[in-house]
Amino acid sequence: MKWIIKSDLKIGIFPVLEIIAPQLDLHFASRTGGVSPSPFNSLNLGANIGDTDRNVNQNRDILLNTLGISSDNLVKGEQIHSSNIKVVNKGGSYKASDGFITEREGLSLAISTADCYPVILYSPPENTLAAIHVGRKGAAKGIISKTLGIMIDQFLINPEYTISLIGPGICWKCYRVNKRIAAQFDKNVIKKRKDELYLDLPLFIKNELKRGGIKQRNIFSSGVCTSCSPDFCFSYRRDAHRTGRHWTIATIK
Repeated sequence: MKWIIKSDLKIGIFPVLEIIAPQLDLHFASRTGGVSPSPFNSLNLGANIGDTDRNVNQNRDILLNTLGISSDNLVKGEQIHSSNIKVVNKGGSYKASDGFITEREGLSLAISTADCYPVILYSPPENTLAAIHVGRKGAAKGIISKTLGIMIDQFLINPEYTISLIGPGICWKCYRVNKRIAAQFDKNVIKKRKDELYLDLPLFIKNELKRGGIKQRNIFSSGVCTSCSPDFCFSYRRDAHRTGRHWTIATIK
C-alpha cells in the first residue's frame, strides 16, 4: 500500500490496481485531516463511540467530498463482529452487517475498522465486489469463506481470477490473546513469545483466502499495523478502547 495526499488527507491506495483491476477504486482513510479532538483526532469516521455526531458527520463529508463519492451511493453497516453478509444494489445503512457484495457500478462499500482488517474481494470477469470486516470473532465464524461462497453461488465467480486486498490492521506482535481465544484458531496462526500467546490474524486471513481458491499471486496486503502506526492509524487495543475509526471504501467505477 502507498500513502498519497488528497486535499490534505492521507489516503492509502494499492497502485497495483491500476494494472490488474483498473475498474476498482480502493481507498483507506488515515486518521489525519479531520476535525475531531483527542482521543478521536482527527478524521474519526465512527459514530456512537464518544465523539460528537457533528464531528463525525463533518469528517465523513470531508472524506466523501475528497474522494468524489455521493452519500446516496455509500453503503455502510452496523458492524457487530458477525459473519453476516448482505448483497446490495443501493446506498444506505444496513443493520447487523459485517460485509457487502455488489455488482453495481458506482456503489461505494465502506468498512469501519480500528485494528480489525478490511478485506476486499474483486472478480474482474464478473465485475463483482465484496468488502468485509474481519476481526477475530468474524474470522472464527467463517466470514471469509461465507463471502466467497455467496460470490461463487450467486455471482458465479471463479476464485482463481479473484483479487483480494487486505487493508491495515493489527499485527501479531501487538495482538496478545488468551488460551480460550487461541483455541478457536489453527495452531499455525498462533505465535508464542515469553509464554504469551499471540494471534496472527493477517496470516489467518491469507490462509482462508487461499483455502477458498484465491491464488497467492492475487492476494495483496497493506503491510501496515494499526497498533504500530499511531501517527496515521487508530488502534482499539493500543488506545485502550477509546479511539476513532477508519473507513476503507471500495467502488466499481
